[in-house]
Amino acid sequence: MLDINNSMAAPISNNGSTFYNINECRSFNQTVATNLTRLSSQPCSEVILYNRTGSTLSAYDNGYSTEPFAFLLKNDESMTFRGLVNSDQLSAKAAVAGPIFYRAQYFSFNPSR
Repeated sequence: MLDINNSMAAPISNNGSTFYNINECRSFNQTVATNLTRLSSQPCSEVILYNRTGSTLSAYDNGYSTEPFAFLLKNDESMTFRGLVNSDQLSAKAAVAGPIFYRAQYFSFNPSR
């Protein structure tokens, strides 16, 4: 029986768990300005990026930062960038500064083992 007065916090890691989740995910929000802004650093293989700036967002990956390499997202659009090793491989700039939201993860779903 669970004692609600002595409840435990959610585990921070898989240490000691009978199920080891190899797809540890992290969610972030960040303000993007009109100049290029690198995303926060989080190990992952893919990032789902949501544009909530109210304007067009230009996203760049793998060190590219010029317009021919921009991936454009209108406000309220999202895109999954795959083939990464860290979320800081993505940079973005907005036509008008505003928030973006993103989720760094290793897989789009929990892999079968």
